[in-house]
This record gives sequence, structure tokens and C-alpha cells, in this order.
Amino acid sequence: MEKINVVIYGCGVMGRKIAEAILDKESFEIVGAIDIAPEIIGKDLGEILETPGELGITIQEDSDGLFQRVNAQAAILTTTSHLKSVLPQINQCVKAGLNVISTSEELSYPWERVPDLAKEIDDLAKGHGVTVVGTGINPGFLMDTLPIFLTSPCLKVNSIKVTRMMNSAKRRIPFQKKVGTGLTQKEFRDKIENGVITGHVGLLESINMIASGLHWTLDEAIELPPDPVITDKEIKTAVGTVKPGEVIGLTSIAFGRKNGKKVITLEFNANAGVEEEYDEIIIDGLPSLRQKIIGGVHGDIGTVAVTINTIPRAVEASPGLIVMKDLPPVSATL
Repeated sequence: MEKINVVIYGCGVMGRKIAEAILDKESFEIVGAIDIAPEIIGKDLGEILETPGELGITIQEDSDGLFQRVNAQAAILTTTSHLKSVLPQINQCVKAGLNVISTSEELSYPWERVPDLAKEIDDLAKGHGVTVVGTGINPGFLMDTLPIFLTSPCLKVNSIKVTRMMNSAKRRIPFQKKVGTGLTQKEFRDKIENGVITGHVGLLESINMIASGLHWTLDEAIELPPDPVITDKEIKTAVGTVKPGEVIGLTSIAFGRKNGKKVITLEFNANAGVEEEYDEIIIDGLPSLRQKIIGGVHGDIGTVAVTINTIPRAVEASPGLIVMKDLPPVSATL
């Protein structure tokens, strides 16, 4: 089996988890690592993983220099959610001839929100013969690609509702902070309004991907401001003990309308008080379908897996900016 050589671009929590998982795979080889954090630049990548050990891969800040020295087919980009911020890094990778597989949520379906940037990336990728794809568990799979796939046995689809219910206390600390864990209600609303915390990113991308997959033209796609979830009892979390009356997470809702009716509804719930975790897809159509994943899919493990399993599909795909619904079904890799 010929391995796919990859570069880990971004050695934060998610980049490290992906690197650790790749080390157990037969299909890939890590040949480089990039980050800008002063405290890890110059260290061996293995030193910062959960099970420390020398890998012979030094974390570099100079991405262009690294790309010239290594023979890589793909870059796994895990730096930021927002497309405008990640765009220079995408461009660097593409110009170096690397396929890009990114966990940037806004890259998962940028054609509606930022069509000019999407076209810029698409043109650049085609010009250099590589593929760029945004992926992850959500957006990328649970609330968009999977619902589209589940409409396969339907002769008609009237509406789709997807609900994700997760216990955020089981997620990494940055995610717990992202959903407002431990904040007062005022702090939550102030930080959401000022963009200090974002809650979940990607609901509109998922709605637009579903609409595209079903060839629906929406009247509008709207994401409502996140609502805080308030605890009525003391809850211990990795970011500290949350007292009654404080925030333990959030609920985000987005919907798409077609011909005046809500045809797509996405509800994302993440808080430390969730007792029953699940992911549920309800399709009203002919026939109607309902799928409920009992226990839900663990967000971090799922994102790591979907990202890694997308690598071969991206390397094999035609050049350009691709979204997950347009790739052959992603499956587990060796």
C-alpha cells in the first residue's frame, strides 16, 4: 500500500488528536507539522501528543520552507473556523501543490455566504491541480451529508429536521468555553454579541449544502442567535464548577424556507446537563424516514475520523473546491 504523505497544519487540540490517530493508520505518513505558537515551535511533534515520543518531525513556523523540503500530497488544516482567516493558509498549501482537507466550518459550503471567496479558492485549486474540501463531523457529515444521503430512498421530500443533542462536558475544553460554560447570563450574551465566543459555527453552511443536494432554491436561510442553557444545580466541568443560574451551554437553531414554508430545520444543543445524547434526522416525504443515533456521535472523535477518512477521497477527486456531498461516500481507512 502506497501511503499518502500529509502535513499537519495547526497543532492545537484538534491537530494533535488527528496526528495521534494518523500514527495508528497504515494509509498515511506525517511528513511535517506547522504552527505559530512560540511555545511549541521547534519541538518534535511527538512531544506535544498525549503519548509523548520522538517522531523526528519538528514543528515549523515557516510553512513555505517546509513545503519545499518535504514530499507531501495533502495538508490537514485545523487552524480556525472562519474562512477569511484561513484563506491565506489555504492559498499557501494550494500553491505548493497540496490537497487541502480542513476543519474550517465556513469552508464546508462557502458558495452561498461568500461566493467570491469560494470562486477564488476554486479557481486557484483548479489552476494547481489540487482539491480543497472543508469537513468534520458537523458541518461535514451529521447535519448535512448524512441527511442528504438518507433521502436516497425517498420519491419526495417535503422537509428535513436534524437535531443534535450532546453533553458538552465530554468535549475538549476549548469547545466547552466556545459554548459559554461557566459564564453568567449577561457575560454569555455580551460575549456572543461581541464575537468573543461563537457557539456552534456552520449551521447555515449545512442548510445550504442540504438545499444544494436536493436542488432546492431557498427563499432564505436564517440562523437565530444562540440561547444560553441555564443550570438549576451545581455541575462540575473541566472548566470549573458551574453554579445554579449560570450557563452550561447553548442551543442554536437555523432554518431554511422554500415557498414560504420551513423545509430545513437544524437544532444544535450542547450543554453540560444533557442526559440523553443523540443525533436525529427526520425526513417528511414519500416515504417519511426517521433515524436516531442513540448516544450520538462523539464530536471530537467523529471530527478526527471524518477528516482523516476524507483524505483519500480528496486526493483522488477532480481539482477544485469540493463539498462533502459531491465526494464519493467517505468510509473508514486502514
